[in-house]
Order: sequence, then structure tokens, then C-alpha cells
Amino acid sequence: MTDSSPARRLGYCTNVHAGDSFHEAMSNLREYAPRVAEALDLSSPLPVGLWLSRQALTDAQGIDIQCLRDELDQIGVAPFTMNAFPYGNFHQAIVKHDVYQPDWSTRERAQYTLELAELFIQLIPAGTTAGLSTLPVSWAGLSPLAMESAVENLHEICTGLARLEGEYGTCLHLDLEPEPGCLLQRSADVVRLFEDHLLTNGMEDRVRRHLRVCHDTCHASVMFESQKEVIQTYDQAGISIGKVQVSSALQVQGPLTEAMVDDLKAFAEPRWLHQTCRHDGNTVNFHDDLSIALESGPLGTDEIMRIHFHVPVHLDHIGELETTQDDLLEAIRLLARRETLTDWEVETYAWGALPTRFEVQDLASGIADEIRWTRAMLEQTS
Repeated sequence: MTDSSPARRLGYCTNVHAGDSFHEAMSNLREYAPRVAEALDLSSPLPVGLWLSRQALTDAQGIDIQCLRDELDQIGVAPFTMNAFPYGNFHQAIVKHDVYQPDWSTRERAQYTLELAELFIQLIPAGTTAGLSTLPVSWAGLSPLAMESAVENLHEICTGLARLEGEYGTCLHLDLEPEPGCLLQRSADVVRLFEDHLLTNGMEDRVRRHLRVCHDTCHASVMFESQKEVIQTYDQAGISIGKVQVSSALQVQGPLTEAMVDDLKAFAEPRWLHQTCRHDGNTVNFHDDLSIALESGPLGTDEIMRIHFHVPVHLDHIGELETTQDDLLEAIRLLARRETLTDWEVETYAWGALPTRFEVQDLASGIADEIRWTRAMLEQTS
């Protein structure tokens, strides 16, 4: 089928905005998106990666699709991807491990994802290709029975997306997003899932077309997996990167000063999980959360700690701490020229969780700064 996808789409993920209902989701777009677009001096609609919780999706299903298209047009946004990872209220007081529920072994996850796809495909131009990112199957491991269910559900989604392509002429793909601590936390885990479980039963062509990877640069950095290694692993296995989530992690190298420790403690906030890895040059030691890592003993000389906290991507330092911006720049250098990789989504969802002294006065300006920086880096590389 003809694929008229544009050369590149760069926007931001709306999971940065709080709100569990569709009304709240649209209110956030009306409040922030026009100001982001104005700061970027855009003459065309602002690309956005939509996030709709289960509740918001249910709300949206009761709205006429043309009315929804008209409202998005009036706001001045163009959805180009969807974040189908958080199912529940992503900004409730405590999220932590709940963000991985329901996982891919459940019918709830499969049904939610397919219904999102059925809505999303009606919001984008026919004949294009677009992705929905999703969780890396589950947190940690699954029992053999649960894994069997997960594989069945993923195969079913591929079949559903193939059906939608036949109806609309638009190719949607589901993009698995590896994350520290999850069933898929490194690129090799993804390859094993594909080769041992998914590329079976005559499903290879359909799986390779409709199941891809969401490459979150922050997540690879936290696991101390180089961007080059990640990308080469996928290429060698014939697994496509469906989209890049442009993101940076926190980083600090020992020994720690008192000021560094103070800043790290300030980032150990209670809402989200901040998986942390410590690398002493030989071994990578994983901790479920930053608060746990801070109790695991002092950081040795030249030992490096990386924290899963999505910080503004245009910053190479924040307070006394570094960011993994260099890794992000490496990913841009390696991927910016790929014509088949069109979707780049800035996903700094944690603006509202930044410690008080790093808070920004205007979220829209902060998002615009990130997009402007990313656009410059992409253009510079291309």
C-alpha cells in the first residue's frame, strides 16, 4: 500500500499533563498546546503524542469522531503517535509499579490497546504509518502460563492492526518499550521475545510489520546499554524501531559531595518509580527505586549512578547532577538519517515532579525549549 508518511514528525507526549478523563485531556491540550506552538513559531499544527487513560478512552468513544477531529483542528494539534503505556491515572499521588498493570498477559491490556488503535486510526491521514507505544510486556518476569497469554494477546493485536490496515489503508504498529526492571529491559530481551515466542505459527510477516520497538533513550542509558549497541542489536535481528522517545536520565559519578547527595534525595519523589543502576566499571547493580539505591552505600570513586527520571532533554546538567544527554545525542546521530523512522516524541513527563528549586514558571515554554533543541540537533545531524 502507498505510504505517504512525512519525512519526520517531532512533537511532545501529552502524558506530561495530569488528567484521567477525556474532558481533562482536551482541556490540557487547549491550555498548553497553542502556547507551545506559538513559542515554536509554527505555521502548521503542532504534532502531539496523545495519551488517553482507560477512562479517557471510554469517554472519547461516546463522542462523534468528526466532532473530535474538528476540536483537535481548532486547538491546532495533529496527533502523530499514541502513548498506550499508562492504563490508569498516571498522575495520581502514588503510581510506582501500578503503571505496569494490567500487563500483556491480561485481556484488559489487549482490549484497551485495540480500542485505542481503532480511535487513533480515524484521527490520522489515510495511507500513513503510525505507532502506539506500550509497556514491555510486564514488570520483571511472567510465569510460563502468563507468558503464553501475553504472546497470544500480542499476536491478536497484530491481527487486529492488520484488519484495520485493510479497512483504512493505514499501517499502525505497536511499539514495545523496554524499561529497566521489566521483562524487556535490554535490547537482547526484545530479540529473545521475538525469536522465541512471537515469530511463530506463520505470523512472522504480520508481526514484523505491526510489532516494533519504541526506543526510549533514557531507559537504555539507565541500563548502561550504549545507543549504538541497542540499535545494532535490533538491526541484526530485523526488528524495526517504530519511534524514538526523546528522553534523558539523571547521572552522577562518585565520590558524591554533600550537595550531590542533597540533589539526589530531592529527586527521590513518591509518585513514580525511579529505577536506578550503579556501575562500578565491571558490574551493573540494579535497584527498584532511587530511594533504595541511596540506602545501598556510598558511591565509589569513578562509580556511576544513573536514575530513571525523565529530565528536560535540552539540559546537560541539572543542579549538581549530570544528565545522559550525550547518549541522546548519540541516538540522534545514529538514527536521524533513517527515512523509515519518522516519529520522534519528546517524553519528559516528570516536569511536575522536579524538585522545587528546578521548577519552571511556564510548562509550555519548557516543552517548547525541548522541542526546539531536539529539532536543532536533528537538523544538524541530517
